[in-house]
Amino acid sequence: MSYKTILVHLNRESRARSLMEVGIELAQRFNAHLIGLHVFPAYRMTPPVPLPFVGEVAAQIRGAIKKEDEAIKAVFDEMTEAQPFTFEWRSIVNERRDPAHTVLQQSHTAELVVVSQADPNWQLSDVLDFPDRLTLGAGRPVFVVPNFGRHKAVPRNVLVAWTNSRESARAIGDAMPLLALATRVHLMTAMEAGAVGEDGSLDEIAGVLRRHGIDPVVSRPLATEFTTGEEIRVRAIDEQADLLVMGCYGHSRMREMALGGVTRHLLRETTIPLLLSH
Repeated sequence: MSYKTILVHLNRESRARSLMEVGIELAQRFNAHLIGLHVFPAYRMTPPVPLPFVGEVAAQIRGAIKKEDEAIKAVFDEMTEAQPFTFEWRSIVNERRDPAHTVLQQSHTAELVVVSQADPNWQLSDVLDFPDRLTLGAGRPVFVVPNFGRHKAVPRNVLVAWTNSRESARAIGDAMPLLALATRVHLMTAMEAGAVGEDGSLDEIAGVLRRHGIDPVVSRPLATEFTTGEEIRVRAIDEQADLLVMGCYGHSRMREMALGGVTRHLLRETTIPLLLSH
């Protein structure tokens, strides 16, 4: 089991290096082909009707786009120089499409997608940060890198948040190459306040992992006053996990899918990397 094609979505120069560190570590470990992708939504910068000075403004915007693209590519080139794995750079300036759509299309032919956590303090975050949409639509596992700190791509201590669901089953299968490399795997499930009982699937999935040579530490579900998302986040901190693996839940099959509350909470609050599948 391995990842042989890894896509890194690079959308901002200031965090390109931290994302590339993760992508490079993964590519080195799995001898994978690494793709650096930069997509910018030029269509949002072009007014639908002619306006005074629009040509001058458009030229300035395109100049800024080109400068940002070159700066991100410079980071990519510097960090991939002399690496033993194969790699390529892809730069796409959208004229009419939503940038998330373009990144989704590019993601379908990768085996793992590396992205940034959304940054609410960035003015372009609502346009260029979309880890939620990628997780729900890529059909591939998405490795979400928090905005602060330096993080391992190949973890030593993994927390797996399990529910008896298609999404959780998919997440464990997608994470298996990383779980096999971990020193410790902690398998947990959580219950909302007032919930009772369990279905036995926690022991079943622990058995599946053991047959792959992974001996997880299993935590029984406990009723808690925390929300499920906060319980998982606190447990990850308590266990000193350096990766959280879980299924990503959506409540809609529409093009703009709505995230479940647990996933939304963890995408917003996490301080450790997430490996999410849908």
